[in-house]
Amino acid sequence: PRPTHDMVAKFLAGDVEGSRRLQVEYAPLISALFSDVNPIPVKEAMNLMGMEVGPCRMPLAPMSEAGRANLKAQLQKMGLL
Repeated sequence: PRPTHDMVAKFLAGDVEGSRRLQVEYAPLISALFSDVNPIPVKEAMNLMGMEVGPCRMPLAPMSEAGRANLKAQLQKMGLL
């Protein structure tokens, strides 16, 4: 939530370049969070972060191993793991 807040606050304050930099910095994580049907990646991220929200219920399937690996790498890159 903090980076999203900062991105919007910078934009509204006229710091378009600062807002753009944050958007570009977080783009890989945002992409990973939207790489599968919602809420699959979000729940996977929360589980990886230790929040233990459990698996998705049917008819949703678990995230693919490749998607999970990418999501985990992006969370680590942003210091969230």
